Amino acid sequence: MNLQSIARDFDRDGFVVVRDVFTKEQVNQIERELQSYITTVAPTLDAGEVYYEDSAQRPVKAMHGLNRHSEFFNNLRSDANLLNLLRALWPDGQAIPENVSYFGKPARDGSVTPAHQDNFFQHWEPPLALTVTISIDPSTPRNGALICAKGSHRKLLPHHYSGVMGFSMTLDDPIDTEQFPEEHLCLQPGDIAILHIAVIHRSEPNRSDDSRRQLAIGYRSSLARKNQEAAARHKRMLEELHAKHK
Repeated sequence: MNLQSIARDFDRDGFVVVRDVFTKEQVNQIERELQSYITTVAPTLDAGEVYYEDSAQRPVKAMHGLNRHSEFFNNLRSDANLLNLLRALWPDGQAIPENVSYFGKPARDGSVTPAHQDNFFQHWEPPLALTVTISIDPSTPRNGALICAKGSHRKLLPHHYSGVMGFSMTLDDPIDTEQFPEEHLCLQPGDIAILHIAVIHRSEPNRSDDSRRQLAIGYRSSLARKNQEAAARHKRMLEELHAKHK
């Protein structure tokens, strides 16, 4: 693992893929813990912590805050390999773990994720934050792999409300793919993708017979602070959105 090369690619593109960070045994354990969480915890969660697809089967679309309800997922945020990688990306600040989320992209039912930049609703200043995505299933263009726009992390672009539950914001304008070429992040179980908090990303619906499950762990640098006023505005918007969909 060439940490210098990983840090260079992340700084240039706003994302980087790192192979084989987790072993097969570790991925199997993540899968077992996740299935237990979906069975026992998800039905008890409040609005905003779990989202379901709109299909008749209503599979889990996304869950947030797994670290608040599971010792396993809380401890996963402090994985030694992950923290070692983050030290290479942020040599001047300490990596502070934030939220653990799950994105299901279920077979045949996985819905579209509109193009967006996470910092439009996370509000870190300066934008020294990122998401580590851990692949549980193979991800390909057929089953809705993440698509990132290279070099799009330098500037926050205007967004508007998407109306999509679980992915509430989307870009005002189409992605300029000449300026920011798109790349599918094709991963195998145990691979990770590290996404800058401001990189534009999206995914297509999953119409294949293969699910594309991923965990996402958020981190911020100790040098970043949240804009509390902007965060409060977004929180009110989410509360209104959830109230409309009760």
